[in-house]
Amino acid sequence: MTVINIIRKINEAAVIIVLALLSIFVVAQVVCRYALGAPLTWSEELARYMQIWMVMLGSAVMMRKGGHLAIDLVTASLPARIKKGTDIVVFVSIIVFFSIVCYQGIFLTINAGRQTSPALNMPMSYVYASLPVGGALILMETVIRFIRFFNPGSPEGPAQPEAETEA
Repeated sequence: MTVINIIRKINEAAVIIVLALLSIFVVAQVVCRYALGAPLTWSEELARYMQIWMVMLGSAVMMRKGGHLAIDLVTASLPARIKKGTDIVVFVSIIVFFSIVCYQGIFLTINAGRQTSPALNMPMSYVYASLPVGGALILMETVIRFIRFFNPGSPEGPAQPEAETEA
């Protein structure tokens, strides 16, 4: 098992755990608020922060599986050479964007350490850390897909996203 596969397994497990806990906290909040008449003061804030983490970590999983929404009506009708050029521009744009997200996310995370959340009183750097962590995971998956785009026989696997090869 490669380091990349270990990172992927950890990420997938984290997404599952965060989603499960998020669901539990939201249900608990609803039950406490409407059935018991005593809302939890911290659950809404925690659910918001967990959702941020879930989106960032889950986006990396979807990037690997090729599951992000795309409007390819125009590009699908292009000649193969132009379509390949368009795909390259898209890959490079994603790589540049998430490189910036990672780089700036590190500084944001460091600077947010002095700030605490209102209800949980935890350092906001825990929330902002989702940017460099999730951004790095998305960047990793995009670079792997970009390598596969040019080298379908690369050791990382086939050129198609995982979602297309599972059928």
